[in-house]
Amino acid sequence: MGNCEALKILLAIFLITTTTTTKVVLVVAGGTLQRIPTTLQGPFEPVTRRFDPSLRRGSDDLPMNHTRLKKNVTSNFPEQIALAISSPTSMWVSWVSGDAQIGSNVTPLDPSTVASDVWYGKQSGKYTSKRGGNATVYSQLYPFKGLLNYTSGIIHHVKID
Repeated sequence: MGNCEALKILLAIFLITTTTTTKVVLVVAGGTLQRIPTTLQGPFEPVTRRFDPSLRRGSDDLPMNHTRLKKNVTSNFPEQIALAISSPTSMWVSWVSGDAQIGSNVTPLDPSTVASDVWYGKQSGKYTSKRGGNATVYSQLYPFKGLLNYTSGIIHHVKID
């Protein structure tokens, strides 16, 4: 299929809902309807198509020393802070401290060297309650030459209830 045909096909995807079923239908140029199968109709034979490189519109990866990737805080400053409600009376606080590493020779950080503590309270500036949690490090180490290893910063999780 050429680029021109690919552009003609791209029109819309609709959800058609009745009282008993939901169907996804692909509408293509020329008015031809093709049903997109659901997982309930599978399993399916895999279909592999050659990728058309002219469709690639992304950018090249930035080198790790690029100024836009420069870290602006100290190594153990909390980053990527996330709050997640887990029940009507509790929530999780998660964050990352320390630097991730990418390269052929990485050394994972030791999560036991830092505390995973959250101080909190009912009034701003008066944090009288404290909860501790756990910390972990994720590493992906490849035994093959040429692949870059990865190890995360220290990932903290604390449940407040």
